[in-house]
Amino acid sequence: MDFPRLPSRDASGRKVVLPDDLDGEQTLLLISFDRRQQSLVGSWRGFAKELSETYDHFEYYELMVLGGRSGMMPSFGGGGGMSPGAARNKPHENALIARVDKTALQRRLGLLGEGNIYALLIEDGTVVRQAAGVITPKTADALEDLLKEWREANSDWVGATSPAESTGDNALDS
Repeated sequence: MDFPRLPSRDASGRKVVLPDDLDGEQTLLLISFDRRQQSLVGSWRGFAKELSETYDHFEYYELMVLGGRSGMMPSFGGGGGMSPGAARNKPHENALIARVDKTALQRRLGLLGEGNIYALLIEDGTVVRQAAGVITPKTADALEDLLKEWREANSDWVGATSPAESTGDNALDS
């Protein structure tokens, strides 16, 4: 399924349109619907960060989806320092926030309500895998296997014969 175009903001307050502005050829998007779910999102964070350091083609983001009725965007902090409470709740560097109709987004992505968090693996704007809840060893292994398979499938071009070594019997040789 295609991930819908979704206006959001990053931790600096800059506009970001998903999935267009996401980095990574494979991108993990961790979606939460309530600030109290951040500990659940945090269960994925260390592993996702490790994967992004291991696989050059992979990136991850944390998307907080808030209802769109109030029209107010939450503050990511401003000048003058932060209180200890605000410092603890400081958004992660890969944090995004979207103020949209939660129910419509859940329906569009096939998510089963906002009582859980969701991890979506996106490639070229398409959701190719999804999981709900905290990360488990089985889910972690499956995600890493997908990243390895993608890297291996796309590394064939890297090891191809250089033009100087061309034998002329390959249909791609010129």
